[in-house]
Amino acid sequence: MVKADLIERAVAETGLSRKEARVAVEGVFAALAAALRRGERTVVRGFGSFSVRPRRVGMARNPRTGEPVPIPPGRVVRFRPGRDCFGSD
Repeated sequence: MVKADLIERAVAETGLSRKEARVAVEGVFAALAAALRRGERTVVRGFGSFSVRPRRVGMARNPRTGEPVPIPPGRVVRFRPGRDCFGSD
């Protein structure tokens, strides 16, 4: 499923216009992205939670040359599905 599918589903289930549904779906994703940029944990009940964790620093190898390549510090988004996410429907 892609964002366009989510918009179509919102149109079908809520009766909103396509433009209103697109604004709503994009607003939800923008709010989620902003919260993750601030390092906040975001929970969507019945779906799952998103959190930001530090990425491990270390060394990797270039598979072509075998040369060591440093892995810089960074942040990674993690998703953990909720218990109800894979329930029986």
